[in-house]
This record gives sequence, structure tokens and C-alpha cells, in this order.
Amino acid sequence: MSLPRTAANPLVYTHGYYEILSPGVIAAALASRGLRAPDLQAPLCYFELGMGFGVSLLANAAAFPHMRFFGNDFHPAHVAHARGLARDAGLENVELFEDGFDVLPDRDLPMMDCIVMHGVYSWISPALRHSIVRFIERRLRPGGVVYVSYNALPGWAPLLPLRELFHLHAGRVAERGAGTDAAGQLQGALDFIQRLADCGEGGYLQAHPAVARRLAHARADGPHYALHEYVGPDSHPLYFHQVAQELAGAGLQFAVPALLAEQVDAACLPAELAALLASTHDPVLRETLRDYGLDRSFRRDLFVRGPEPLAPAEAERCLLDQEWILAVPRDAVPDGAALRLVSQWLGEAACGALLDAVCSAPVPLRAVMLQPPLAGVPARTVHDALMLLASSNAVMPALPAALRRGARASVQGFNAAVLERGGADGTRHLVCGASGLASEWTPETLRQLREALRHGGPAGIAQRAPWLARLEVV
Repeated sequence: MSLPRTAANPLVYTHGYYEILSPGVIAAALASRGLRAPDLQAPLCYFELGMGFGVSLLANAAAFPHMRFFGNDFHPAHVAHARGLARDAGLENVELFEDGFDVLPDRDLPMMDCIVMHGVYSWISPALRHSIVRFIERRLRPGGVVYVSYNALPGWAPLLPLRELFHLHAGRVAERGAGTDAAGQLQGALDFIQRLADCGEGGYLQAHPAVARRLAHARADGPHYALHEYVGPDSHPLYFHQVAQELAGAGLQFAVPALLAEQVDAACLPAELAALLASTHDPVLRETLRDYGLDRSFRRDLFVRGPEPLAPAEAERCLLDQEWILAVPRDAVPDGAALRLVSQWLGEAACGALLDAVCSAPVPLRAVMLQPPLAGVPARTVHDALMLLASSNAVMPALPAALRRGARASVQGFNAAVLERGGADGTRHLVCGASGLASEWTPETLRQLREALRHGGPAGIAQRAPWLARLEVV
């Protein structure tokens, strides 16, 4: 195997932002299932393991300046980029380490309220997973929450032969072209496997459409993504029960799916599967059955050290107090599966009233329920509709007004730093102060926004695009 990502072979990863790592989304996901969430107005401590270029971590630090954020990555280019962006954005609540997971448990750090890791856990060796569990055991507060994503079985099983073919090509063909850099070798592997996919009908790649789609995705995202997903020597998918057992060593229990839409069983599960899961009381077996029933290949989970159920009245109040805001202009709501399903659930008039209610400013669910077309619709149904729309980036859970006011300067500082760079370094995300989440923009749009800001200030941008001001991007 000639292509591991090491200091001697420093192939960097992509500049990804993942809204699921936001403290606001984590809190909304827990509260949605009636569990006590971290208090977003408290001075929490948050650690991202394997932060990559740090885009998510720094966006969160800008949106929650009263919290402390920590992150690590073993790749020097990732850490240097994150430190530079934090400096340019004026973020003083961030500490970054060029550490491997094996040394983190012994670093002197405060106790953490949130520990997150995206695209890490099933891509590293069992020994490093054990180091992560030790870190969580030592550094997570009672009641603290852990987010973990991983390639999951049984859904990933059909992809194992594709991964094997990447390894075989790397070991037997790429080594002979030692003069080619890692990116070139991986691109050669992608091209080689695509030639196999084009060899008529009846073969492995032709018989598994999901695998063909994965190959197309890998080709579109390029060798940096393919290296992480398929070629790493310790990249292995895991069953849910394996992850749950390992994290139990740090005192963690599975709490909820982290992706908001995946909590809406009425939209995700066939009726027969829903009935089977409802009759299965062991939580580990229940989640494993869910993966088998849906053939899931990727999981995003929240685990908690001592989850605390809310009293029914408090859970209802949290649900009704959660604010929401439209993430796009009202006339640009994506006409996807989520919107069609919500229209079917609520009816066209009620769906339109829901979108109208959240299009001007952050609005709590209790205010949304006052719209006449929604009269008589249960609050949980409207809440689930908003959760589904969040999955298509049509709406976002919003932050309380006090948090938005407190973050205005740091959000503007982060966005100014991104605009000044213009996307040239791969960072293309601007934070929405209304939600604490970030959205990706093209380099051309970033350039236009930068010029508009220089010549007309925030008012100039707000005049051209009022919805950007509503989202508190400027």
C-alpha cells in the first residue's frame, strides 16, 4: 500500500463545513427527543477531533464567541490554515493543536461539554479509536455530548470490493509509478476503475448501482476525497453495536440521531419496520435493526454521558420555544422530496403558511402554530415538518436573540476574512448569525459580495439581497 496520508506524503483533505457539528444543531437534536441539551448561553467548552482545515470549528467559534473551542489535526497544512483564518477573523476563543489522537488524552485541557468528530472514527486504527475513547473518558463532563459519524454496516458492505480494488491498484500499479505524486496516483486509480465500470453489463460495478454512484461521486470530488474514503489503510466500516460498545467504555449512551430529519420516523421508516422497532426495547438492537431495515451505509449519532430526560412540560416548552428561520429567499425554496412530503402531510395551504411564518425573521414554533391554516395541526407534526425541511437546507433552527446580538461582531469578522480571501484558499463559507450555521458560496459570488461591501457597506448588500440581512450574514 503506497498511499497512506502521512507527513511524508501530505495529501490534504477538502475544505468541508458540516452544519451538524454546530452546538445549536446538537442542542436542537437532543431537545427534539426530550433530552436535556447543553445550555447554549453558558460558557461551554467544545473540542473537534480531526478538524481538517477547521472550517466548521472556526465558524462555530464565530457564532458562539462566549464559548471556548479546541481542535486538533495531525496534518501541518490543515492546522496552519486554520490558525491563519482564526487570526484574520480575530477569533480569540480558539486553540488548535497539531497532535495525533494518541497524545491528546495526556494534554492539559479543561473538561469539555461537547466533543465532535466527523469523518474520523471508522477511518482510523483500533488503537487510535481506543485513544479517542480514553480522551472522552478523561475530558467529557457528566451530561456532556459526543457527536460521531462513521461508515456503517450492513449498508457499506457492497462497497468493500471497491475499496479492495483501490488498495490493489495502489499496491501493484501505483508503486511502479513512484515518480507520480499521491494525487496523481489516486486519479490514475479512479480512471482505471472507471474503465472497468465501462466494460459492458453483468459485472460487479454494473450489478450494484449504489457502487456506481459512489464511484461517480469519488470522481467528482477528486483524489483527496477518494484517499480518505477508500484508500486509508485503517479505513473500515463498523456496526452500530461495535461503536456503542466502544463508547460505553467512556460512560456514553446512545441518545439520538444527530441529523434532524432522521428523527422523523414517519418520513424515514416503512410502517412495518416502524412497528418492529417500536416493539424492540433494547436500544442497541433497535438501532441495529434500523440499519438493516434501511440498508444504511453511514451513521451520524449523538451519545451522552448520562442523558437526562426532560419532564414532559419542560420538553413541550423547549419544543415550542425553538426558533426557526427560512434559509433561502421565499421564492427559492427547493422543490425537493422534503417539500413535497411536507405539502402532503400538511396540505398546500398549511405548508405555504409555515414557510411564510419563518421567512422574515427567526420565529418560535409556538408563533408558527398561530397561522390560521395550521389550526388544529399538532405541534409535533409541524415540528417534524420543519426538521424535514432542514434536511433540504430550506429552513434552519435559529438561535435566541441574545446569542445573535452577542455574536454579531465575531460573525462579521469571520465573514470579512472569508470575503477577503475570495475562496482562493478553498474556504467559501459565510456564517449566518441568525442560526450560527454557515452556507457555501461560489468564488464569483464571494467577489461580488466583497465589492458590494467595500462600496456600500452592509446596507448596500442588504439593499441588493434583503434575505442576507435577514439571515445576519452582513
